[in-house]
Amino acid sequence: MRYGLLCFLLFAAAASLAAESGEHVKYVPPPGFQGHKWGEVRAAFHRLPPEPIGVGAGFMHRQERQLGYSCQLNTWLPKYQTQWVEICKFQATLLHGKSEFKGGGTYVLSEYSIDEQGFRLGDPTTGVLLHPVIYQFCANWQGKRKKMTPANFDDLNRFCGMKFMFKTEIGEELHKLPANQLTAYDRVLETLIELYGKPKGFSRRGRVFIDTAEDEAIDAEIRRFNTWRWCPAVDDGLHTDCTASVTLSLDAATGMASVLYSTPLLWEFAFARENFGFKGDPLFKVLHALD
Repeated sequence: MRYGLLCFLLFAAAASLAAESGEHVKYVPPPGFQGHKWGEVRAAFHRLPPEPIGVGAGFMHRQERQLGYSCQLNTWLPKYQTQWVEICKFQATLLHGKSEFKGGGTYVLSEYSIDEQGFRLGDPTTGVLLHPVIYQFCANWQGKRKKMTPANFDDLNRFCGMKFMFKTEIGEELHKLPANQLTAYDRVLETLIELYGKPKGFSRRGRVFIDTAEDEAIDAEIRRFNTWRWCPAVDDGLHTDCTASVTLSLDAATGMASVLYSTPLLWEFAFARENFGFKGDPLFKVLHALD
């Protein structure tokens, strides 16, 4: 198979500037991909095929978030007090909560891919091959659930995420690897740490080598495959607070792994799918690292 731009310049250039271990690298969200910024309309991507490889939709009402309460003062002075002290009326205060509303409406996600396009993460010749590369576009509008697609859909349909797929060693392939040889998954993780620093919950543990009867060393540490997330959603999980998050995940059954760039709007799409009609949504599970 012929691939397009095999040198993933965006990753390689940033990685060369980062500290080797990623210990002191501050997370800076990816600004987009291949010169395209988040929020650009679909029509600006001239190389993409006219038809998407997949389309999904979801709907939810605007989500309320409680911020606090406004004290409703008593208008009388208790007998045991000699001077006025501000006292909140309990029930009245509960009825005067401060809230904000986020998200909501109809969400449509469409995905596009260029068959011959692939990239290498890291070194142009030895880096991990990322293929296929999937561009994601999100449209969101308010209104009734059954409302037809708005006339200005093309203006609403904007760049909201990227999905980079790659194959890593599992099963028999994994067992045949020398103990000190990293899998494709390990190499991608190391490069992402160089680029973005440590993901949430990450810690480096000591490696334990075990000599077997056949004099083969087993390195248990580098064979662990977790889902790692940079700037994931907090609180109610509706969306990330960064302009984009990064997620590394693996399907241990197939050996297919992915790196996801996800803007807040893509997070909202997954939240709407999971919580309002499509329980078990695969994108939501990956973003939230659910088993």
